[in-house]
Amino acid sequence: MINSILSDIKRQKPLILNLTNYVTVNDVANCILAIGASPVMSDDLRDAVELAESASAVNINIGTVNRRTLRTMLKTGRTANKFGKTAVLDPVGCGATKFRTDACKKLISKVKFDVIKGNMSEIKSIAEVFCKRKSVQKSAGISCDSDIASEKSFSCDAGHTFGVDVNFSDAITEKNLLQNISLVKQLAQKLNCIIAATGKYDLVSDGDRCFVISNGNEQMEKICGTGCMISGMLGAFVSCCREKKLEAVAACISAMGIAGEKEGKIIDNLFCMTDDILESEAKYEIK
Repeated sequence: MINSILSDIKRQKPLILNLTNYVTVNDVANCILAIGASPVMSDDLRDAVELAESASAVNINIGTVNRRTLRTMLKTGRTANKFGKTAVLDPVGCGATKFRTDACKKLISKVKFDVIKGNMSEIKSIAEVFCKRKSVQKSAGISCDSDIASEKSFSCDAGHTFGVDVNFSDAITEKNLLQNISLVKQLAQKLNCIIAATGKYDLVSDGDRCFVISNGNEQMEKICGTGCMISGMLGAFVSCCREKKLEAVAACISAMGIAGEKEGKIIDNLFCMTDDILESEAKYEIK
């Protein structure tokens, strides 16, 4: 992956602006601090837009989105693009309701994200929205001239996200691994960004290569907010290594998985994480 990425984060101490949900906001801030970056949280329009100009990255998480905060997210994301800052989207619950799905549609259409990270149901829901449309989203650099859902290699049955959790039928398993790798690769190509689908296996692709990561354990699914923590950390990892964004995303997700495998609290384990631990204990293949 990237041998010095944690050291780089600690040295640069990037400022990560989070427009995130209020359920996990404290854990997100503490994870960002644990890896050596600096978190700031805001959902006020004027405040967030101003912060986006000086932050290294903007993390947009729609876990508790409403009409007011969606407007803030759109304006802040566009400001991040204007000033060349890293932008991350966590499409929490996309596919569970029309409002959440429409919110993701607006955000992805109007903001150029470096990374979109979600569970497999959320990722399938995004593919359903953007890859059955015969149009070009010029503002976000999205080309959807082909129908991803018509590919014989997999089915794209979106709209069944189970609240904010992955639908059981969408979970990434050994049996459907190749199909999901194909979907993630094609969606990354269509949206011109890194797509990260998390689960038993984490899939991270830039449209060409795909990291298949197997760190972590099943108990992490029972801890509220681990996905939100990852999206906050992604801003730090990617902003400190923009020339290797794919590897940075894979390193971030591997770090969270390794922290979950060890005894003790995840945040404490992230604080104690080193480049050597990350490099030696990350479990992945590249497809």
